[in-house]
Amino acid sequence: MDKKDHKLLYVPGPVEVKEDVREACAKPMIGHRTGDFRKLYASIKPKLKKLLYTENAVMVSTSSGSGFMEAAVKNLVGKKVLNCVNGAFSKKWYDIAVACGKPAEKLEVEWGKAVKPDMIDAKLKTGGFDAVCVTHNETSTGVMNNLGEISEVVKKYPDVMFLVDAVSSMGGVKIEVDKLGIDMCLASSQKAFALPPGIAFASVSERAFKKAGTIPGRGYYFDLVELRKAYDKDETPYTPAVSLMYGLDHQLDKFFKEGLDARWERHKRLAKTTRDWAGRMGFQIFPEPGYESITITCIVDTKGMDLKKMQEMMGEKGFSVDKGYRKLNEDLAAKGKKLTFRIPHMGDTSDGDLSDLLKAFEEVIKVL
Repeated sequence: MDKKDHKLLYVPGPVEVKEDVREACAKPMIGHRTGDFRKLYASIKPKLKKLLYTENAVMVSTSSGSGFMEAAVKNLVGKKVLNCVNGAFSKKWYDIAVACGKPAEKLEVEWGKAVKPDMIDAKLKTGGFDAVCVTHNETSTGVMNNLGEISEVVKKYPDVMFLVDAVSSMGGVKIEVDKLGIDMCLASSQKAFALPPGIAFASVSERAFKKAGTIPGRGYYFDLVELRKAYDKDETPYTPAVSLMYGLDHQLDKFFKEGLDARWERHKRLAKTTRDWAGRMGFQIFPEPGYESITITCIVDTKGMDLKKMQEMMGEKGFSVDKGYRKLNEDLAAKGKKLTFRIPHMGDTSDGDLSDLLKAFEEVIKVL
């Protein structure tokens, strides 16, 4: 594609990938059973640990984040899993558990609301669960659940695995894995990491590896026991996406050059800028107050715009944008409510990038 034909990606993922990252992915290929690859993986591993504030193993998989979600369920659920559902992607945890034949129960709240710690506590105190799945940042609704508060509840139940989908938050939000006591924290490359899609990451606690060893039917590709054996040798059991791992190594270096604290603050600043802009434009924010996402803002279209037309007009200005999560908008329309659209502000998005995007939105909205 000619560079002038490319529309800047401001959809919830994949997000825009900077040229230097693409160039890093284009390094000459190496064999995945060579010393060069082991050197590459050995470079990546401590950087991922530093990013997640953990001493746990942090593995890379050639898959989407959904692969590690399946790994979590297959390897770490024995008795029954509690799936906290407040949107489309948190529901995926439940769907995966059912598809894998695991006993599962939904703790479901209205979309736009957060899952509260007392709700989880009420379920776990029954003693019927040995794992709980939480989606940190629900991309479909722009709701960010409070991991700190939830972790304090889960810690009361030492036999319960704490499994966290951080697909659209990791890399944009500070997640202190060890402090939070997360047994498996997973994400994908194409969101806040601002890499092409195709690889995923997961921190896995020592007690999770130990439990996995007691679970039959762990599957083949996502068997944590086999993944760990390879990980300890700076290898992967199966052929990895070497090019993307070159990009990851480069991108992690950029994270630390920016500074993690500066990176977290930049994402917070971009989120506030977007919410403030929405308010000035006469829109409302969809999530309940206090639980707004730091990486993506879900906005209620109080003006009743033609969102498809908005998307087309933004495309003409060089921006590929979102016109709302389809199922959410279908449900809202069925109830006679205003629809939503989403503005992501994650990855390598700068203040200037966001300013250009919001200016284009304003020009389009005036016409609509």
